[in-house]
Amino acid sequence: MNKTILHWSYLNFKDVPMDLFLYEDLEEVYLKENYISVIPKWLLNITTLKFIHLAGNNLSELPVDIYMLENLEFLDVSNNEIKELPKTLGLLLRLQQLNVSGNQLTELPVELNTLRNLEQLNIAKNQFRRLPLQLSECVRLNELNVSENEALLHLPERIANLPMLQSLAADRCALVYLPAALSKFMNHVRIFHNTSVNYIPMIYERFYQNFYDNRQKVTPIAIAKKGLFCVRELETGKRLVLPVGTRKVYAVPSPENQVTLYDDCLHAVQTLNRHLPVYENAALHRLLPEPYMSAHINNGPIARCTTTNCSSCLYTTYYFMVVKRDIATMIQ
Repeated sequence: MNKTILHWSYLNFKDVPMDLFLYEDLEEVYLKENYISVIPKWLLNITTLKFIHLAGNNLSELPVDIYMLENLEFLDVSNNEIKELPKTLGLLLRLQQLNVSGNQLTELPVELNTLRNLEQLNIAKNQFRRLPLQLSECVRLNELNVSENEALLHLPERIANLPMLQSLAADRCALVYLPAALSKFMNHVRIFHNTSVNYIPMIYERFYQNFYDNRQKVTPIAIAKKGLFCVRELETGKRLVLPVGTRKVYAVPSPENQVTLYDDCLHAVQTLNRHLPVYENAALHRLLPEPYMSAHINNGPIARCTTTNCSSCLYTTYYFMVVKRDIATMIQ
């Protein structure tokens, strides 16, 4: 049969059907979400294969002879039960995309350094504690996902600074610090829920998300006995009471309302900025030596407190000063 693509997913196969041999020049095969537990050796003789999708099966290992698939460019074995990758995976010299996420892997073979054509690597949802430095030799890598490796402590700078890397995802890991150097082509970084990180290098500034408003009701306000001033919330018309000189980030007792008092302050600054850019305000000109600094305010907090039972938003002193002074200017 002359067919280059087969879609045999969701068919409850327990084994790879030998009917594959009937298709000459087969290049792509989709076998995801079946019950396949073994990749048979005869499949490795179909050397025309460029694309294999085996996600969501019952695989516990990859065959050592997988290097026989010399034309393979795409391999997806995510969401299986694989505990170890064979070293011979590094002999798939044409491999461009590799997805082994959702398995039980603890180490990557250092032999992957020979995959010079590898562009996308997804190793999320495994049990990695470290990444091999040799991975930095995959010079064409442009997308790396290591998210939800809950024991992963750090990312080597040599990997984060790969020359072609554009996207890095490392959500829900155990990162203690972030690499201080990133690829100059990087345009997407996700590092959420790494609660042990207590310092974010300035290079990550350009990846801050724009400040957004998710209020569902009026923010609870902690009121001091004296030294108060008010600011009116433009959308609802409600008054917010802010103790003068405070630098405390107030906790929000309501589980369905996760907005802090400083979120409201920053929102007020952002609203003012639409009418009169902060850096053009004569009263604040000394505090904002560079025009683009106003955009930093809109980006909100730079981190969250890692103290137990806190997780409050953290801003730099510079931002605090701008928020306090600018709200005072609004009231005047």
